[in-house]
Amino acid sequence: MPPVQGSRGFGNSARVWLGCVAFLVVVELYIVLIGGGLDKDPRTGLFSPLSIAAFGVAGFVGIWLSHRTGFPAAWDTRISLRSRVVYPVLLGIGIGVALVVHDLVFHWTAPSFNALGPFPGPLLFYAGGAIIVEVFYRLLPIPLLLWLVSNLALRGRYRESTFWVLAALTSLIEPATQDLAALQRPGLEAAAVTVFGIDYVLNFVQAVMFRRYGFLAAIVTRVSAYVVWHVIYGNYICAC
Repeated sequence: MPPVQGSRGFGNSARVWLGCVAFLVVVELYIVLIGGGLDKDPRTGLFSPLSIAAFGVAGFVGIWLSHRTGFPAAWDTRISLRSRVVYPVLLGIGIGVALVVHDLVFHWTAPSFNALGPFPGPLLFYAGGAIIVEVFYRLLPIPLLLWLVSNLALRGRYRESTFWVLAALTSLIEPATQDLAALQRPGLEAAAVTVFGIDYVLNFVQAVMFRRYGFLAAIVTRVSAYVVWHVIYGNYICAC
């Protein structure tokens, strides 16, 4: 079924993205007014007003470009709730469980590696983090490069082939920047290579969700993985 395009499609996605940005503001207010342990984490600088504004603008640029390169609107009513939410949640949970099993086998992380305080602080932090990283892993780079290569250089040809190449390449960003450094630590080679594979799968699945069901489905996939891996396992089980 063809996605909603044009100004109507952009308005649909823009409203959803404004909701995501508003959620980042809620996280910032929680940190400033309540703290709940998050105020002691240096990563909370990502939720400063200036950072939120930058992420918001970058996201809008990505959305604008996505509607010129064939991506569906974030809440296209012709896409079922099962496709937009249920499938991403199940995939994200599965990947989160894979990360937990990996850690139980390789003891990859230190105890209490994500201890951020009582509920709902960790959930707010990692859900907000999923929105932030989506901007730079997919929402901006994939539509931007697809627009430059397919729309401009190739004059609209080979759009889908170009997307799959970009999906494969951009899915390397997170695992390459976060996992390969462990190869320099003796004894962690097998752990680094296998977690690289899991993180690559997460990012590639998100790219597919983005292309088929819109950027909200991609965010839901990562949030679900984070809930299992960072919140339930990292913040509560490992912290016990």
